[in-house]
Amino acid sequence: MAAVSPVPPTAPWRALSGNNRRMRQGGISWKAIFKPGEAEDFFSPAPPGDFDPSAEGFSPVNAWWLSEMARLVYRRDEAARRRQKPTRGEILARFGLTERATFRDGNLFAALFQSVRQTVDPFAVLVFRGSSGHLDNWMANLAATARPWSTGGKVHGGFKQALLGFWLQILEALCRIEVPVFYTGHSLGAALATLAASLRPPRALYTFGSPRVGDRRFGRTLDRLPVFRIANPLDIVTDLPPTGWRSGFRHVGERHVLPVARDRSPRPVSGARFPPPVFLAEHAPICYTLGLKRVLHPSG
Repeated sequence: MAAVSPVPPTAPWRALSGNNRRMRQGGISWKAIFKPGEAEDFFSPAPPGDFDPSAEGFSPVNAWWLSEMARLVYRRDEAARRRQKPTRGEILARFGLTERATFRDGNLFAALFQSVRQTVDPFAVLVFRGSSGHLDNWMANLAATARPWSTGGKVHGGFKQALLGFWLQILEALCRIEVPVFYTGHSLGAALATLAASLRPPRALYTFGSPRVGDRRFGRTLDRLPVFRIANPLDIVTDLPPTGWRSGFRHVGERHVLPVARDRSPRPVSGARFPPPVFLAEHAPICYTLGLKRVLHPSG
């Protein structure tokens, strides 16, 4: 198994554009960045193993499952039905999962997935959707005024406002769950999952492409939780807000940087006029799933 370890920030990376066929060959399209829910390859080609809710410490297999759930939650069921595509629930059912509840506040969205297979230990996952092209979601990302947080310290004001807008809905559903619950999310979703973990601790928190959420004192509220922050080496969002910013924001949890692809030479995909820049390509949810595949199958 390949190591999940820090990678020098200067490591080159393939930042490519193209259609679904090209993306399977290694390219990352603009659609994969801004409309990840429209993909058709969730949980493929095959899960690397069963999700293990009793795992101690960081589990690459669990991380793979959670990265796919964080990608799937971007899927908009209304649009999928119009295009006669499978919904989130239909995709989940193929892999022994069900969508137990959903939560909305404007364009913000989260879902509660739960296992239904009798052959694995039961578990649930609270998944927050990240920014998905809506202006108000991006405004939440940019509203970076530090605000006091109820459990201690200060946090990003936009993230605080976003979570508290529908936290009571979520909390009510969590109180009815009797199995271990994991929290996850990508981008803005990672930030919201981090705040949620400080209010109601999960079994573990796995984040993908997370920005900095709060200050050092806030980070201490999560010290006793298993928090695993997964990052691609050139993902720009993981460097926001900047460390020199007046808030003193810091990352939380145990950092895991994914390895780069073996073919590191950037090259444009045939027919791609304006490929995504590397710092955006590495933020795409599919890049996190592919990075974890390289960890689990380093020779594949």
